[in-house]
Amino acid sequence: MNWFRKQKEEMIEIQVDDTERRIIVRALADLRDKQRMEHKNYDFLDSLIVKVCDATPPSVKEHYERC
Repeated sequence: MNWFRKQKEEMIEIQVDDTERRIIVRALADLRDKQRMEHKNYDFLDSLIVKVCDATPPSVKEHYERC
């Protein structure tokens, strides 16, 4: 079985606060830098970092449960 084959497009939404967002961006940037140093492909990480940075924050009125 090919684990990397896309079955279908699936969107997953998570809600994080500003501190958690910065942690995610920093971790992705560190991984990108590691990939760059190892001369591996890191383009997908750049696009993912942009998506995380451009994500709209939830409104204050919205309530959600944390898992």
